[in-house]
Amino acid sequence: MRKFFDFLVRIFMAILFIFYYLKELVVSSLYVAWDIITPRDLMKPGIVEVPVDLKTDTAIIAFANLISMTPGSLTMDMSPDKKKIYIHAMYLHNKEEFIFKMKNELERKIARIFE
Repeated sequence: MRKFFDFLVRIFMAILFIFYYLKELVVSSLYVAWDIITPRDLMKPGIVEVPVDLKTDTAIIAFANLISMTPGSLTMDMSPDKKKIYIHAMYLHNKEEFIFKMKNELERKIARIFE
């Protein structure tokens, strides 16, 4: 019975994650589009090293791929021990805020689903 309950919780978390990610996808797409159509240049590109606490390969791959699918960011590389991921961000105005968002929003939500 406990395993069935855990399965239902993961399904519920996956559904919530889909809505979260769609919102992030729309917001980032609008941000990039706005930067393209306006004369001001909002870009401040940079590369960030983000520590990864995910344990399963599936979760790590999902994390890396979801970053790359979001407009304005790209997963460049991962350390051989899978503890750090290198991300190119088009709008890196605050490095600590970017790392905080990756760790406490995206990575934490992925961990709830896959681990």
